[in-house]
Amino acid sequence: MREAASLEKASRYPEARDACQLALQDEDGQSPDSAVRKGVTWNNLAFLNRYLGNYREAREQYEKALDLFKNTPGARSSQYASTLHNLAALDKEQGKLDEAIRQFRRALSIREEILGENDPDTAKTLNSLAAVHTVQGRYAEAERLCRRALAIEEKALGREHPEVSATLDNLASIYRRRSQFKTALDLSLRAYQIARNAYGDRHPIACLRANQLAVTYWNLQRFTEAYELLRGTLEIQLQTLGEDNPDAAATMANLAAVYSHQKAPREAEALYRRALTILERAGANNQKLAAILSSYAWHLRHIGRKSEAKDLEARAASISPGRHDRLTVEVSDLLSPRR
Repeated sequence: MREAASLEKASRYPEARDACQLALQDEDGQSPDSAVRKGVTWNNLAFLNRYLGNYREAREQYEKALDLFKNTPGARSSQYASTLHNLAALDKEQGKLDEAIRQFRRALSIREEILGENDPDTAKTLNSLAAVHTVQGRYAEAERLCRRALAIEEKALGREHPEVSATLDNLASIYRRRSQFKTALDLSLRAYQIARNAYGDRHPIACLRANQLAVTYWNLQRFTEAYELLRGTLEIQLQTLGEDNPDAAATMANLAAVYSHQKAPREAEALYRRALTILERAGANNQKLAAILSSYAWHLRHIGRKSEAKDLEARAASISPGRHDRLTVEVSDLLSPRR
C-alpha cells in the first residue's frame, strides 16, 4: 500500500490503482487484521477508480469493503463510516441524490456517535451532505451545514488545511447560485490556493478547485482568466487522469462555453461532442449529462441549428427536468453560454 500511496502522490493514478490490486493479492482476509487491511485496500482502490471515472468498478469495490468492515470491526466503526461516506459521494457524482443523502446521514450518525460532533471527519460528512443540498437548491440548509463544518475544521485543523478548502469551495458554489459573485470569488480563490499548497497543481482536487474558480471568473465577466485557467486545467487532467475522465469532460464543457462566447463554434462543438462521448461511455445519465446537453443545445440554437438543439433539450429534460444553466456536481460547476 505504500507504493500505491507514493504513486498517487505523484499523480500516477493508473499505476497507483495497479499497485492496490497487487496489494489485495497479499491479503487472504482470514484473520481480523487481514480482513481490515483488505477492506482498507478495497476502499482505496475504489477511491482511485472514482478519480479515473471508473464508477462501476468503484461501486463494486466500496461494497466489498463495506462487507468486510461490517463483520470486522463492525457496522458502527470508523472504517465502515468512511467507506459509507465515500460510497455516498459516488452516488452524488452519479446523480443519485436521495441515496446520497441517505448514506451521508448514516455515515454522519456513526461519526457523531464514535468520534463526536466536533471531529474533522464529522465535519467532512456535514460538508458533503451540504453539497447534495446545494444541488437540490436547498441553499439555506446547505450554508448552515457548511458553516458548521468550517467552524469545526478551522478550529481542529487550522485555516490552511485541505479539508477547509473543500468546505470553502462548497460555500463558494452556494454564493454563486445566489448570484453573490464577489463573495464567491473570495471563497474560491482561498479554496484554490489551499488546494494548490496542499496537493500541488496536478492533483485532481486542485483541478476541481480551478474549475470552480474559472466559473466564478466567468460569472464576473473575466473571460480571459476563465479561459486560461480552464485550458491549463484540462491539459493537466488529460495527462494525469486519462482521455476518458468525467471530470475532464466537465472542464471540456466549460471550455466549450468559453469558445462559444468567443465566436469559435467549431472549437466549441468539438469539445461539447467529446465531453458527451466521455460521459455516455461512462454510462452517465445524471444532472451533469443533462447540464452539458443543455449547454450544447444553447450553442446550437445560437448558431442557427434549432432542430438539433431541440432534440438535445428534450433529452436533457428527460434526464432532469428544469433549467440547467448552472450545476454543481461534486465540486465542479458548469458554465452557462452567454449571448
